[in-house]
Amino acid sequence: MKKFKTTFYRVESEKIKKQSIKMAVVSDLHNVQLGKKNEDLLGRIRTELPDVILIAGDLVLGKPSASFENAFCFLKEIVQVAPVFYGLGNHEQRMKEKPEVYGRGYLEFEQQARSLGVVFLENETKELEVRGEKILISGLVPPYGYYKKSGCDFLKSEEIQRLLGKPSQNQFQVLLAHTPKYGDSYLEWGSDVTFSGHYHGGMVRIPVLGGVISPDFRLFPRYCRGQFIRDGKQLIVSAGLGEHTIPLRIFNPRELIIVECSPKKNSEK
Repeated sequence: MKKFKTTFYRVESEKIKKQSIKMAVVSDLHNVQLGKKNEDLLGRIRTELPDVILIAGDLVLGKPSASFENAFCFLKEIVQVAPVFYGLGNHEQRMKEKPEVYGRGYLEFEQQARSLGVVFLENETKELEVRGEKILISGLVPPYGYYKKSGCDFLKSEEIQRLLGKPSQNQFQVLLAHTPKYGDSYLEWGSDVTFSGHYHGGMVRIPVLGGVISPDFRLFPRYCRGQFIRDGKQLIVSAGLGEHTIPLRIFNPRELIIVECSPKKNSEK
C-alpha cells in the first residue's frame, strides 16, 4: 500500500489581522490512489479541517489513455470539506492545449469539476473570505515552453506581472505556480506564499545535498522540496503525492502539506 506523510508549515503575516487560516495543499497526485478510492488521503484532509484546499497542479496524468475517474472522485469528496482552488500543472496544461493529441477527456473533466464548485485559476486571481479575512489566490499558467529545457528564456517576475498583474499590498496573497524552477521570480513578484510541486522532491534525496534529479532531468534542483524564505515572502515546494513515468522515490516520502497562515506575532493591530 502506498503511504504518505503530512508536513506542517507555518506562515506569519501582518496582512492577516484576525484568525489563522489553515490550508491543505495537494500536488502531483497523478491519478495515484492512497488507500482504496484515496480514503487514506481523504481521511487525513478531513481530520485537519482546512479552511481551503489548494491543488498545486498535476492531479491527473497527461496521457491519451489516462482516466480521470480517480481525480474526479477525489474532487467530489474534498469540495465537501472546504473550498477548492485548482492551479494547473504541466499535465493539465498540455492536455487542455492539445486535445487533438490527448483527446477531449481533460476538457470534460474540467467542466465536470467546475460544476462541483472547484475554482480553476488560469492566470487569474480570486478572492476568498475565510474567518473574516479576505485573501487572494492566484494561479499562474505560463506558456508551455517554460516547462522545457530549451525553447523559452527564464521566466522573469515581469512576465508574471504581465500575466497576473501586481500582487496585493494589503491582502494576503497566495500564488499557485506548479514548477519551482522559477522560484526566484515568484519570490521577487511578491506573493506572501507560493506553492509549487512538479519536481517530486528530487525523486532520490541524499542527506545535506537534497534532491538528486527532477522529472525533467535537472540535477540537484535548488527548489525541489521544503520552505524557502526571502524578505518575508515564502515559497513552499511539495514533494508531491504520486509519480508517473519514472515511479522512483528513495528517502523521499510522498507528502500532504498543511499550512497555518496566522497573524504575525507582536504585529500592531
